[in-house]
Amino acid sequence: MGEDIYMKPGQSHHKLTVEPYTQWESGVASPASACGPATMAALMEYWSTRLGKHFISGKSHFYSKAEHINHMYSQHGGTPWGMNVHGFIRGIKDYIGASSAPKERYQLSLTAFNDMNRYIAEIDAERPVAIKFDKWFTFRWRGRYAYDYHWVLGIGYETSVEGADPILIVLDNGVKYKDGGFAPSKERRIPFSANKGIITMVALNIIEARELKGK
Repeated sequence: MGEDIYMKPGQSHHKLTVEPYTQWESGVASPASACGPATMAALMEYWSTRLGKHFISGKSHFYSKAEHINHMYSQHGGTPWGMNVHGFIRGIKDYIGASSAPKERYQLSLTAFNDMNRYIAEIDAERPVAIKFDKWFTFRWRGRYAYDYHWVLGIGYETSVEGADPILIVLDNGVKYKDGGFAPSKERRIPFSANKGIITMVALNIIEARELKGK
């Protein structure tokens, strides 16, 4: 499901195939503050279609990706000032909880952390990781980071044993231009250590009952 390419000795790379969502596309009701809902929607689409949890509503349940994002925004924690980590976790729990799957069939796990090794383990397990950048509420106002306040979906990494900063590969949810146009969501490579101080990662895992019994 993921993509591995040949790297030099001492380097490693893994990237998942994840369908991008763009917060700025036509039809998104509150695009300026929809990065959290867009990240949630992309994550749910992946779990529904790529990881086989078909009881989770993906984009096919809605008229469009924009409607999927709007649903996340209006029903699962979107606000004009953005979405905090607690709201993101609660929104995912509520969204999956509203699904048609019997609750006794699975165990839901959502955890927040800031650790590159844990992130790598999640990607290697074929699970994307939501990433929140927030320099305002971490009181690092003067720092220069990839984003000041933004949600993205982590889909991969690149590392080296030579001491170089490990790289997060993310889907950026799109970019709005000053002329009113926008660029669709695309991959972006972001140094982890340079942004570590303002990052919170959120990992999701859904464990089937039969997997729990086998432990």
